[in-house]
Amino acid sequence: MRILPIASIGLSALGFLGACGGPEPVFDDDIGVAAIPIERGAAAGTFALKVINTTLVKTPFGDEAGGGSNYRLVKRTYNADENVYDQSSSLCGGFGFTVLGTTTDLPESTYRAVPPSTEEKVTIDDAGVYDQTGHIQLWGIKDLPEPFTTPLPADKDEAQQEPHKSRIYDMDEDQKDGVTTIVSGTVNGEVYVIQRKTVTTSGVVLGPDRALGLAKNTNEVVQLGNSNPVIFDRQSEGSSGPHPDPKLSWFEEARIGDDGDCDVVMGAEDAGLLSVVPPFPS
Repeated sequence: MRILPIASIGLSALGFLGACGGPEPVFDDDIGVAAIPIERGAAAGTFALKVINTTLVKTPFGDEAGGGSNYRLVKRTYNADENVYDQSSSLCGGFGFTVLGTTTDLPESTYRAVPPSTEEKVTIDDAGVYDQTGHIQLWGIKDLPEPFTTPLPADKDEAQQEPHKSRIYDMDEDQKDGVTTIVSGTVNGEVYVIQRKTVTTSGVVLGPDRALGLAKNTNEVVQLGNSNPVIFDRQSEGSSGPHPDPKLSWFEEARIGDDGDCDVVMGAEDAGLLSVVPPFPS
């Protein structure tokens, strides 16, 4: 992220903020948006969060844009001693992009079965710069000694060996190990996988109720099996890399009521709280 003081780019309309004491608000040059700084602790509460992850998928016909979206329910408290926010988040839903006429998707109930990510940290400095770390998703695998770094099995054969075999479970309770993903379009069937995904986000706050910026994802997928022999080792995320345009992977969060739940999060776009398209200049 390239951060510039507002004054250095001539945005005098926000100059009064810098005159009120503390650092000047900043302009995030990566996304073309100026921060609206907040008081310390003002970003505590409950939020709807949308994260778009765009990748380049390796296909026999060349690289294709792939990836998908996640929607999360975020709970955040403020630690005044350390000037940091402690955060937990739960997956509420999402969708996968279509690649060469084929889409890999999941029912909302599967997203909601992913264990919450409970050790996240958010820092927001006095100029309005936002950074989030510590988000992890473990799909169909548990009891890793080090959740972020313990190696996953290399393939479906190694997945049947200890210690991996005891860590893999039927997360979506459909009598099949791991997670069942639904493939439709040019090819149809089910693929059974385990997955570890991490997400970090950085950007700016626009007051106490909204933040936006760019997202970075890591994703490890191991295919355990499938229902259609045509779907051999198809791992659209596992065989992909970051898209060269970082602005295609982004996040936006918006405050909701403290009693808000996943149904509120999934309705946040229709309610005008979250953007359908990137919320910054392309």
